Amino acid sequence: MTKTNIIVAKPGNGKPTAEDLTIIGAHAVVIGSGKTQTPAEEKKEPEKPVLDIKPEPAEVFTKAEMTLMEKILKVENLQLVIEKRSKLVQTRSELERFQTASNDFNCSLRLNDSDGNVFTTSFTPGIKKVIDFLKLSFDQSINDTEKKIVF
Repeated sequence: MTKTNIIVAKPGNGKPTAEDLTIIGAHAVVIGSGKTQTPAEEKKEPEKPVLDIKPEPAEVFTKAEMTLMEKILKVENLQLVIEKRSKLVQTRSELERFQTASNDFNCSLRLNDSDGNVFTTSFTPGIKKVIDFLKLSFDQSINDTEKKIVF
């Protein structure tokens, strides 16, 4: 059995008071004026704009001055990197000058391992692929080395 609340409207100015409202389910019923108002129809306060508060910038740290010994070590390390780059560029240019004929067996590839095993081939298409792979590998190594050259 359900319980029903009955509120008798009081004489007044025709506007309901807070006592005149009874919540039934999801609806608010206004006694005395005969109007029904759903919660969606209730007036909402306008949304206030969100303030964009930015934090203060962090302190800027200045780079400490390098000592003479640190400068010398930096220059020596850079010299090693520059020498490595020079060797890579030289080897890459030697590969560029290497000539292979179309399908003639005029070139050969010889591989030696640390145990003294030797592999030799005159298969020109395979040799061309090895040379192309080596060129790409040297290009990548040169780029990586150049990125290390910073002051």
